[in-house]
Amino acid sequence: MTTLYSNGDVRTPLGLKVSPHSYASLEEIAEGIRAALPLQSGERYNLDCARILEHTLPNAGYDYKIAEVCDLDECAAFTIPEKNLVVVRGDIYDMLYEGNVFGRSTIVHEMGHIVLKHAVTLHRGATLGAHRFCEDSEWQAKAITAAIMMPLAACIEAGTSEKLAAMCGTSITSATFRLDNLRKQGKLTGQRRLFW
Repeated sequence: MTTLYSNGDVRTPLGLKVSPHSYASLEEIAEGIRAALPLQSGERYNLDCARILEHTLPNAGYDYKIAEVCDLDECAAFTIPEKNLVVVRGDIYDMLYEGNVFGRSTIVHEMGHIVLKHAVTLHRGATLGAHRFCEDSEWQAKAITAAIMMPLAACIEAGTSEKLAAMCGTSITSATFRLDNLRKQGKLTGQRRLFW
């Protein structure tokens, strides 16, 4: 399903059709699991994403495999839920230890697919992209990644994109999007608006 935005952008869902989730339900799920995730030493919000990959996911029954860059040229990582496996490109794995924001968010994104129980389901007559964003696996994984990495408390405390990015170990672009989205939902201003 193609969506036309007020700024003239046209977007189509990029993932697979899955059970729908609202921003509110994704926030609730993120809040519930965030407390179980390791933080960088001495940090209040900045997740230890290498430890999530190497310890948290294996403790939850998921193995991980590092793949050569040439073997995964079209994606940074992927998850095979039915095999309890996360496959990460070698350069993304290296980024975890460099504190690179893309490497960090990639691991949380894949964990999001696991938490949301995304699996490939074939639907007779289903057309890729012919579903709502709230039913899109990639939209959901991106939204829950933002909620996990930049919890509401951090967003309220930070106030600016730059400060939020520094506090949570994300990009300024991601922090800006997160704060704008929370403002649209009325969570930073006291106004409430419903969004899917």
